[in-house]
Amino acid sequence: MSTARPIHFGDPVRRLRGIGPRQEEELAERGVRTLGDLLEHLPFRYEDRRRPLPLSDARPGEVLTAIGEIVSTHSAGARRRRLNILTVVIDDGTSEMRVLFFNRPYLAEYFEQGARVLVHGAVRLTRHGLEMHAPEFEILRPGGGLSGVTGWIPVYEKVGPLKARRVRQAIAVILDGLEEIDDPLDAEMLSRLGLPSRLDAFRQVHRPGSSVDESDLRSRCTAGHRRLAFDEFFLLEAGLALRRARRMREKRCEGYRLDEDLRRRLAAVLPFKLTAAQQRVLGEIGEDLKAAWPMSRLLMGDVGSGKTIVALLAMLVARENGFQAALMAPTEVLARQHAAGLQALLQGHSMTVDLLSAGIPMRQQKQVRARIEDGLAQLIVGTHSLISEKVKFKKLGMVVIDEQHRFGVVQRADLVSKGAHPDVLVMSATPIPRTLAMVLYGDLDVSILDEKPPGRRPIRTVVRRADQREQVFRGLRQAIDEGRQIYVVRPAVEDGAKSGLRAAQQAPAEFRAAFPDKELRIGIVHGKMKAEERQERLESFKAGNEQILVATTVIEVGIDIASASVILVEDAERFGLAQLHQLRGRVGRGDLKSYCVLIASEGADPEALERLRVLEETDDGFRVAEKDLCLRGAGEVAGTAQSGMPSFRVADLVRHKELLLIARNEAFRHIDSEGRTSFSEALRREILRKYGTQLRLAETG
Repeated sequence: MSTARPIHFGDPVRRLRGIGPRQEEELAERGVRTLGDLLEHLPFRYEDRRRPLPLSDARPGEVLTAIGEIVSTHSAGARRRRLNILTVVIDDGTSEMRVLFFNRPYLAEYFEQGARVLVHGAVRLTRHGLEMHAPEFEILRPGGGLSGVTGWIPVYEKVGPLKARRVRQAIAVILDGLEEIDDPLDAEMLSRLGLPSRLDAFRQVHRPGSSVDESDLRSRCTAGHRRLAFDEFFLLEAGLALRRARRMREKRCEGYRLDEDLRRRLAAVLPFKLTAAQQRVLGEIGEDLKAAWPMSRLLMGDVGSGKTIVALLAMLVARENGFQAALMAPTEVLARQHAAGLQALLQGHSMTVDLLSAGIPMRQQKQVRARIEDGLAQLIVGTHSLISEKVKFKKLGMVVIDEQHRFGVVQRADLVSKGAHPDVLVMSATPIPRTLAMVLYGDLDVSILDEKPPGRRPIRTVVRRADQREQVFRGLRQAIDEGRQIYVVRPAVEDGAKSGLRAAQQAPAEFRAAFPDKELRIGIVHGKMKAEERQERLESFKAGNEQILVATTVIEVGIDIASASVILVEDAERFGLAQLHQLRGRVGRGDLKSYCVLIASEGADPEALERLRVLEETDDGFRVAEKDLCLRGAGEVAGTAQSGMPSFRVADLVRHKELLLIARNEAFRHIDSEGRTSFSEALRREILRKYGTQLRLAETG
């Protein structure tokens, strides 16, 4: 696989010999259209072939790199199985060794007698002596050196029709032919930050020298990896900076009135006093509403910190200034709860909250949509239904999005587009580490509610092994005797035996068998139910009709039942720490002392139990989230499929944390106070290529 020099980063992959139209099409389906795209397919690990050893030093169970001469080859089928075994005997003058390949008879043509070959693999002891089975190998050209076959050898995943070995060969050809790469980052920045050029970075990552630090290489922290990680962070943050710049250039058609009379009337709505943290955040929102451009703010707070009250007051400011305000929630249950909660607070104040969701009758949906279009509906709560083409607002001025990590940038933009540059308040009850917040919400200003309202009782959390289940059930019996209501959370809905997980559907029978002397009333909710049925079950539990509510993670957010004071989570190590923290927040909302019990699965390893014990040590959601990020990675913590989380090939929010902070500072330095940007045209093109669609930058000037 070769190509004539010179070649260019943007050349189509068909420039490589052996890539025909069909392979080109298959590669394009996987996002590989140019030589540069293939070069960005980085090794996922490296084999250490720095020190070839004599065959006489081979030891069973160890990985060996050795060079020998091919003595003989023999291909034969096994009698008992449909298996072809190719046996290659090599000799390096110190010893001989058999090297076996299975069901790869075509390799025989490579192993010519007398040729030299490098093999790398695990050594095993068989009845025939020491052998290697299916090792990596390189046939050495006569008179050729060892460069490229010894040292740190990159190992790639296959790309479409290209198997791993062919990927390595193709990338070697590209690196040999490339003379330069257009670098979107200017030389002054790279010099100041101590980062190599883009071409040097690719060379270092694909061809690490033997002297490279092993720990840096294995953790993807070499100078080359750091440069490519910085590129990923910088391009994302630059895209977010462009979004911020566009917002700063947008002007409100009308301003807000925020006088003392309005503040007094808003305070009269609340039957309690705001916390200092709530007052501070409302002050930040007030400053946003005075600015010339629309607000775009993220409000983060732990479970029970009072985010909904802050959002309500912001929505009321919009209403009092003649605007409509809309709150979008990710689930039917949460939307209904928000609507009911807000309406309860507004009782006696001549204000109505309209609910719009797919779960309400069609006739009622049409009526609500008509009220929204006529401007009669001023405070609206809904689900994704709010971004339907059928929904037309008369004067949308305030958008509140709850549990934003369950939406994406595009969905947020869809709702915002229904108004003339409305103010946006994004809420997250899932505490998010600062680095992750910069990736998911980097175009937003951030407010944090770090104080809980008085009266919230602490929750005692305990971790138990599977063999302590009987002890846990003794505690449950006492809770039932005391008349407490209990949540039981299981990871699977059904077919628990097949998945190895405890299933919600099986729980009622198991609990009745465990407490035969009790007439237990047990309800069940899960994601496979229709929204109306799920809501009915939750309302029934809230009314006290059931003692136990068995659930999956559908109760993770937005369920506020003050009478429930115990939550039992089974197979707890199957959940993330941040998710468990959210589940724990379902209790502790009433006057009773509350408990969270986490039972690990049978066979859970000690590390899993130690991970769970983080929740015994702290009830600070931000500390829990940081630990979760370190243990599970950003995609799992954010919920990649739902959040619009960008995929990074090199960058890692834990390993390269400081690079993200630097990249953000560098990107936002390009915005002035008027929302003008100073990105070069080359950099702007690269930003649009990478994130134009995901961040909706095509409309950004």
